[in-house]
Amino acid sequence: WREAGYPGATRTTLDLLRHWTRPDRDRRLFFCQLEAAETAIWLVEGPQQDRTVVSALEQQEAFTRHCLKMATGSGKTIVMGMLIAWSMLNKARQPTDRRFSDAVLVVCPNLTVKERLRVLHPAEADNLYEDFDLVPPGTAAALHSGKVMVTNWHAFAVADDARRRGVVNRGRESAGAFASRVLRAELGSKSNLLVINDEAHHAWRSAPSESTDDVPPAGSMEAMVSVADEQEEARIWLEGLALIHRARGINRALDLSATPYYLSGSGHAEGEPFGWIVSDFSLLDAIESGIVKVPRLPVDDNSGDADPRYLDLFGSA
Repeated sequence: WREAGYPGATRTTLDLLRHWTRPDRDRRLFFCQLEAAETAIWLVEGPQQDRTVVSALEQQEAFTRHCLKMATGSGKTIVMGMLIAWSMLNKARQPTDRRFSDAVLVVCPNLTVKERLRVLHPAEADNLYEDFDLVPPGTAAALHSGKVMVTNWHAFAVADDARRRGVVNRGRESAGAFASRVLRAELGSKSNLLVINDEAHHAWRSAPSESTDDVPPAGSMEAMVSVADEQEEARIWLEGLALIHRARGINRALDLSATPYYLSGSGHAEGEPFGWIVSDFSLLDAIESGIVKVPRLPVDDNSGDADPRYLDLFGSA
């Protein structure tokens, strides 16, 4: 698709792709970041006849979900920014084109990651769109016309007051009430959302209950509790997205993870890759490319000191 000149791409997309690959950039993007973004864009704008094979990918949700596998340290957050810019700038120029969204929901696993992802807000002083030169000159206003919300999966816990004492018991939250509670403050009444799941290996569906693969050994209480916690996190995460899709509509969901594999106790084979991976940049690729450091395991202390330290690295650091 790249070699053919990106047939089918919009003018806005072509401008972005040229901007990202300019040879005179002060901060060049990694090739793996470009390939991940190009793949996600091709899935929307590439020639339809070339994309038919993608329809065979596993889909567990009512909305389209694709996964970009990227090694830790290869710049997943930059790719998120690239795809947010692509969606918002296209929507600003073509408001009626439902392939694009001007409202983006970024879901992450915890508050630490949420804080790190605040750079995805265009209004932030240190936003990565400016720091990494992700948008062409003259497009900042269009970028700011969209909305970005970063939250963690805990916000998706559904309220249920059916067991509370009171005059009126409203019961379990409806999809509309849930979406309004979760999204209203930052996304208002926006619909047709682009969802980005960061560290998406936390968001998976268990295999049907009749499967007994990878069940923790009997008596392994700690392992069983861990699996139960992981299942609950995944359930809340995906059920929350399902309610949002029912109420507002999810255009598509893009997963980013270095390890998009099923865990032990999921009912799937442990280590089985998610069935919706469309791009793969592994840790080995990242090491061979020099993008991340070569992992080293200390096995000896050759400092010459009298006291050995390699058995107590943290105490000697």
